[in-house]
Amino acid sequence: MRSLVMKFTLFTGALIFATTLMLMTLENVSAQRETRNLLVDRSLASLQATATRLAGAVSVNNANYIDLYVDELINSVSAEEMYVLNNRREVLGEAYSDGRPEGQLRAADLAVMALGAGDLRYSLSDGVLEMAAPVYTEERRLVGIVYAKRELSELVAMRNGALRRQTLIALFALGIFLPLAALIVGRALKPVQTLTDAARLASSKTLDMRIDVKTGDELEVLANAFNRMFARLDGNLKRIHRLAYVDMVTELPNRERFRKETERVARKALEDGSSGAVLFLDLDRFKRVNDSLGIGEGDRLLEMVGRRLSEVTRGCDMSMGLEEASMVARLGGDEFTVLLPAIQDSADAARVANKLVDAIRLPFEISGHQVFLGVSVGVAVFPQDGADPETLMRHADLAMAHAKRAGGSAAQFFEPTMNQSAFERLVLENELRDAVQHDQLVVFYQPKVLMKDGTCAGAEALVRWQHPTAGLLSPGAFIEAAEECGLIGEIGDWVLRHACLEAAAWRRKGMEIPVAVNVSAMQFERDGFADSVLDALEAANLPPHLLELELTESIAMENPERVIEQVQPLRDRGVNFAIDDFGTGHSSLSYLTRMPFDVFKIDQSFVRDMTTDHHARIVVETILAMAKSLKLETVAEGVETAEQMQMLRAQGATLAQGFLFGRPMPSTDFVAFATESRDDRAVNE
Repeated sequence: MRSLVMKFTLFTGALIFATTLMLMTLENVSAQRETRNLLVDRSLASLQATATRLAGAVSVNNANYIDLYVDELINSVSAEEMYVLNNRREVLGEAYSDGRPEGQLRAADLAVMALGAGDLRYSLSDGVLEMAAPVYTEERRLVGIVYAKRELSELVAMRNGALRRQTLIALFALGIFLPLAALIVGRALKPVQTLTDAARLASSKTLDMRIDVKTGDELEVLANAFNRMFARLDGNLKRIHRLAYVDMVTELPNRERFRKETERVARKALEDGSSGAVLFLDLDRFKRVNDSLGIGEGDRLLEMVGRRLSEVTRGCDMSMGLEEASMVARLGGDEFTVLLPAIQDSADAARVANKLVDAIRLPFEISGHQVFLGVSVGVAVFPQDGADPETLMRHADLAMAHAKRAGGSAAQFFEPTMNQSAFERLVLENELRDAVQHDQLVVFYQPKVLMKDGTCAGAEALVRWQHPTAGLLSPGAFIEAAEECGLIGEIGDWVLRHACLEAAAWRRKGMEIPVAVNVSAMQFERDGFADSVLDALEAANLPPHLLELELTESIAMENPERVIEQVQPLRDRGVNFAIDDFGTGHSSLSYLTRMPFDVFKIDQSFVRDMTTDHHARIVVETILAMAKSLKLETVAEGVETAEQMQMLRAQGATLAQGFLFGRPMPSTDFVAFATESRDDRAVNE
């Protein structure tokens, strides 16, 4: 702004100087013109007077007198040259101011013209005046002319003096008016300076201001436009900041805001040698509540959870006397994080984590219903568990996953071994994907035998992994990883198709043995589940009654209506269904009477303990009695001793499977086992 005022001031000063100079020049030109006319008139009058005085001498051609007169006169009139001619153009007298020799005169054209015309002639060029005055006698007879040439030096002196005077006057005017012009320009440009300052502040993101310009002209209109623009920009920036750093559901900081704050606090902890903690929280059973109440009520529940977490952390801050407040953020879904900027030791973080777990256990009131949740908490302490947000959140997430696998509603600190486990799990998942693509999976079959005679009456298909380096792996080594990485559905479909093909091959050999295939929750929940089963039967050309699908009790009871919808169409086609691990879940007796199942599979934990545990035996007896009343078959899993076999047979169990009869085996070994059992039955008969 200063440069702008200076430019306008200098421009105004130059304009004042030029204007003053121009006015003085015009005045000087006029004065010079008057002076020049006065000098010309005076010189002409003097020359005419000289011509009158020399009339008698010229008429008698008195050259001596005239020559002396001219010599004396040339200095008095300040002429450069002067001479007198008679009417015959003869020189009667001449004189020169520069000492030029006489006798070499050439009459000027002006002198000849004046002699010929008989009147006064003059010429003014470049400040040099030439004059020729006719000489008349008293009788008005033309007898000659007087010629004089002089430089009007008065004009040059006057012009130089006027120029000096004009310059001084212009400088004087500039000295007086320039400060005044600077003041006027500064005041005139003050609104512009206000707008410039506002623009500079706006460029530094300071938009909560108002430009006060009251000029009544376009500048005021521009200032009002700026005010409206700044107001909109400020509002937009606040909305953008809100969208970028605030979770819209809970009004808590979001992932990006939490990451930035964690980065700042972790860096400060490194510099100060202090400690802090990052807590990663994942709600337990939230999905079930969200599915039951709907997304809107689920969002309300998340908002209430966020509010409760904030209240707990504020209370912990006050109890620990923290100078810097803790931060609660929502990452997304049902995941929250808590930043504890300063703790004395790990026990502080443990106390906060346990208080958070206890707070979430308390019921929530949603739409007239009491909702019970749990929360799994992972704790990473900085700087020892990491010094950057990504590492801390990853380690806290790993600890949370361990807490959730341990049953949930608990807190777990990060340990370095968790990183190794996570890495091994990642390697396992990648290798498992390759196993599915490169046909490294194989199916083993565990026989089911009839209780009454021990003959093979069916088989359960169990997947194995022929690992390139680790050898043959049982499902316990990779099924959990398959569920977490989403491959369980693809593996289940592959086992289903392969088992159907094997069962069809046994049938072509004359062995109609039903094969049972386990169905995962992910596989069962797909809309095209029934079609995929029918496609597998059709591709293998296997009759539906030779296929049995096993659902765990937890899957069956999670959404009974959905189970009935999915199972009934297949059961109508002849496919059999069994409830696996029966007795370990929370079955509803009202639904059991409606469920389209054919077989109860008694969980091996009850079978294993029934000979030593009175309660386990009662559970087995109850299940067998219930199945008999519902006219369902039963399969006792995990039979390993003859004593277990005898007790089950006495209680009316239909089928059994376990190591007592045979371990899971390849298809060829199973065919041999089934053939041998039938041969033994034929011999016994």
